[in-house]
Amino acid sequence: MKTRLIGISVAALVVAGIGYAVFESGHDHDHDHDHDHDHGVAAGHAAGDGHDHAGGDGHDHEGEEGVIHLTEAQIARAGIRLVAAAPGEVAAELRVSGTVAADDERMAHVTTRAPGVVAELHKQLGEPVAAGDLLAVLESRDLADAKAAFLSALRHDALAATNLKREEELWRKKISAEQDYLDARTNAATARITLDAARQRLAALGLSRADIDGLPRQDPGTLARLEIRSPIAGSVTWREGVRGELLAAEKEIFTIADLSEVWVELPVYARDVAQVRAGQTVALTGPDGQKGTGRVIFAGPTLDPQTGAARVVASLDNADGGWRPGDFAAGVIRAGGLPADVTVPADAIQAIKGEDVVFVRNAEGFEMRAVEVGRRNSAVAEITFGLFPGDVVASGNSFVLKAEASRSEAEHSHAH
Repeated sequence: MKTRLIGISVAALVVAGIGYAVFESGHDHDHDHDHDHDHGVAAGHAAGDGHDHAGGDGHDHEGEEGVIHLTEAQIARAGIRLVAAAPGEVAAELRVSGTVAADDERMAHVTTRAPGVVAELHKQLGEPVAAGDLLAVLESRDLADAKAAFLSALRHDALAATNLKREEELWRKKISAEQDYLDARTNAATARITLDAARQRLAALGLSRADIDGLPRQDPGTLARLEIRSPIAGSVTWREGVRGELLAAEKEIFTIADLSEVWVELPVYARDVAQVRAGQTVALTGPDGQKGTGRVIFAGPTLDPQTGAARVVASLDNADGGWRPGDFAAGVIRAGGLPADVTVPADAIQAIKGEDVVFVRNAEGFEMRAVEVGRRNSAVAEITFGLFPGDVVASGNSFVLKAEASRSEAEHSHAH
């Protein structure tokens, strides 16, 4: 395993304005060269290059090359995270950009079912609504006519049913002719058909079963009242119409959207679309710097002839309302992962003098070790040489160790 050793001298390490005193294990100036060398070997570190530095300050810095001495407390204060190298998966990353949109399955376009004049408006743009909330009230002559037809059919049905019962009893008692009974039965069936048709018309105009059943008790002066209610919970994202305006049938007057989850439309070009699958994660960044993790729910099987891209849709949690439909979003789709024998977090790898290195935990603190990196992405990297599974490396604030190693190397070179 390839290891580069860099001498470390006693120093104080200061990170991000917070003083972290990181001290090398003390070496007494009275210790001789042999004791220093034995201590380095006992710590499990490679010996120096054989040069005798005893003529200097009495320290054998070569015996301590490659070691950054840190206690558990100092590691914690520096915010350094320890992670064991382990087998894992390294996914390819596709950089994408797109637009935030409302989830089609969480939207409702509310239309008028009959023409009418706007009498009341109960919800404003942006206002939250619950399912069933009253949005507006129209005065509709067509609705009044439909309600009147239903009430008439209801009374006719009741009358026809009563007449049928009476004629049946008379016929069975042989008081009236059978034909009278048959005529009464036909009239009752016709009345029921007319009533059902009237009921269906009211349902088509937006009245619920409870509304229809309550019509016989309704004030006749309110038959023209057409209540527009929200079919879903969400917020008002669009509204049309003002009081006194005559609206045509099928006119959209409200759009309700539940924005607790949103979609992100992400066109992916032909060369990459084969790597995208439903269920893959998407790390997203918004125009205001907000971060989010979405999940691919659709990867289009066809390409847009104008753009040459396939439609890819990711679902994104938006419980805090930070993502707005129309926002631009950039991100990375992690796709096509392949197994690797040894992986570490990507932030565990630092570059020093053109080489990739990691800082491996040992009994004294850390030793810097050169490694060869294979496939990598923003989260994880494959190590093809230099580490074994189970080796514990510094992650998170490993740049702290890089700074200390670079400073110590500079001091060591100056001393030589």
